[in-house]
Amino acid sequence: MRKLALIILPSFAILLGIFVGSYPTNPFNLTEGAVRIIWDIRLPRTLMGVSAGIALSLGGMTLQAVFRNPLVDTYILGVSSGVALGAAIAVAFLPFAGIAPLALLFGLLAVFLAYWMARINDRVSTVSLILAGIIVTALFSALLSLLELLLPSESLSALVVWLMGSLSNATWETVIYSLPGVLILAFVLFLLRWNLNAMSLGDEAELLGLNVHLWRGIFIFISALMTTLVVSFTGIIGWVGLIVPHMARMLVGPEHSKLIPATISIGITVMVLADVVVRLFPGDVPVGIITTLVGVPFFGYLLRKTGGGWS
Repeated sequence: MRKLALIILPSFAILLGIFVGSYPTNPFNLTEGAVRIIWDIRLPRTLMGVSAGIALSLGGMTLQAVFRNPLVDTYILGVSSGVALGAAIAVAFLPFAGIAPLALLFGLLAVFLAYWMARINDRVSTVSLILAGIIVTALFSALLSLLELLLPSESLSALVVWLMGSLSNATWETVIYSLPGVLILAFVLFLLRWNLNAMSLGDEAELLGLNVHLWRGIFIFISALMTTLVVSFTGIIGWVGLIVPHMARMLVGPEHSKLIPATISIGITVMVLADVVVRLFPGDVPVGIITTLVGVPFFGYLLRKTGGGWS
């Protein structure tokens, strides 16, 4: 029954994403205008939601296993601040380059910088990596604030809206740049599911013959790359990487051969349905607002239930 639900829910969400919007579309009687709207706007927007749901959820799930803590996601490594700084630099100085390439570059740069700072005597501990992520986030956030002071009001307004996270700017081009890479990385994670199971044991994984520090770096890179492939196009969509993996664990348990498919299913469902909800509001409401409104109380529930530890 659970397997069936994990297939039906994302499929239903995708159908809603295709046919629900401000312009009425009857799936049993599609006009030429409705077909154009679906093909040009709703389908790429929904597929971008699929990409975001998979990437953010699996990125959070991977780091939660690596850090053995259900209250972390990829943003603790400075991804969000790096993407934001890259976007601001593009708006301020390199508008011809586009936001996405620089956002992707600086998102990965933030993670590499955090990992380099945390590497001491060829070893990277969980605590040092989290602290390095906090340092990088603070540095990049300060640089972002400085750039915001230099931007004209119109550019600043556009940047702030973009940083809130939205799927409204999705096109077939952004889908092509994002979704295939996300699917490939998701498949790689599934192939490495037994290593991820071992990593969730912490340093005890070394007793199984696993090079913990090497695999920690590999999984951090995969999760960071997966996340930046999405947020460099959509802006910062918070809380999905935090709440979805925990929902999946409550449903199927911590074993990653089951957890990865469940996380993908729930991630797609949550992300696409959140985007459907924002379409019901007048104007272009960023989907990041909806995920935050849902994620904050759920985070409070997690904190009280787990006490910030691995359950």
